[in-house]
Amino acid sequence: MGQATVDLLVREGARVVAADVVEQTALADRLGGAERGVHAIAVDLRDETSVRDAAARSVELLGGIDGLANVAGIVKMAPALDHERPLWEDQFAVNVFGPFDLARLVVRHMIEQGVAGAVVNVASEAGKQGHPGMIAYNASKAAVINWTRVAAAEWAPHGINVNCVCPGGVATAMLHQVADNHARGSETDAASFFEIMSNEQLGRHIDPTEVASVISFLLTDRVQAVRGQSVNVDGGGSPY
Repeated sequence: MGQATVDLLVREGARVVAADVVEQTALADRLGGAERGVHAIAVDLRDETSVRDAAARSVELLGGIDGLANVAGIVKMAPALDHERPLWEDQFAVNVFGPFDLARLVVRHMIEQGVAGAVVNVASEAGKQGHPGMIAYNASKAAVINWTRVAAAEWAPHGINVNCVCPGGVATAMLHQVADNHARGSETDAASFFEIMSNEQLGRHIDPTEVASVISFLLTDRVQAVRGQSVNVDGGGSPY
């Protein structure tokens, strides 16, 4: 989803820093590299210093920032009875703490520069409905939905809009990971589980580009009346 978002934003004319735990140099080069205003840096969302350095480096590379897409997430599955504290800490570090720190630092820069802008977080329909075996992941994405709403209210006086998207079953490596986990100790294989998780109304999995399109829309200044929302991109799966 992150790569699809970078692809789309660059096509729409944005200058972008693509930050990932592994520096995505090939992605940046494919999209034109520094000459086109596309940069790649490494960031470890579990590490406060790494996040702070990534925010500062992004400002340096772009000369300023007016938008942030927090497309980050890990899932570690286990039954609730076996979901010990390290699983919670790992998932909250990447899914909640790192993205919030990045948003806080980027928004502080926007405010200091007097620049209006937008933050779009990627939560999940799991943060609304929850799924067995993913209790910490569910809770972490619910936290993203909640801090999105609070940040939207607090940063509105500075011209900063904050929303999040809640994807459903997107055809990503993470969804394959979930399918593999479900298949362990089951008579159903991972490929079958993956197909089961396709969207009922669409008759297929959601494509990462469909999520990227909503992220791009929410980053624009055309949606000032959409604030603090958790926008479902789940093929009609969530009832609210």
